[in-house]
Amino acid sequence: MTKIVKAETLTSLLVAISLFMILFLAYANWQSLQNKQANYLYQQQQALQIAENQLNLKAVNEPCEKMVKQNNLNFEISCLEQKIIVIFPLGKVEIGTAE
Repeated sequence: MTKIVKAETLTSLLVAISLFMILFLAYANWQSLQNKQANYLYQQQQALQIAENQLNLKAVNEPCEKMVKQNNLNFEISCLEQKIIVIFPLGKVEIGTAE
């Protein structure tokens, strides 16, 4: 009588599942970091555009805005003599003015 040999054992099955979970968690962590970076860059780009708009307002002797709401995000703006500061949820941008 021939003995039937199983192709997998409980140990090899647990090792395979563990390796899959390690790879999955590593990918999920990497994806989370990529999403955070993309969100920061997107908000930073919006803040730079707002700062550029404030420079244009200064150029035509109009007062700077104090706050802008864009894409459900609040951007606080400070127009000082030599710089414009735009604070956004994930950081801030400072632009020096050349006068």
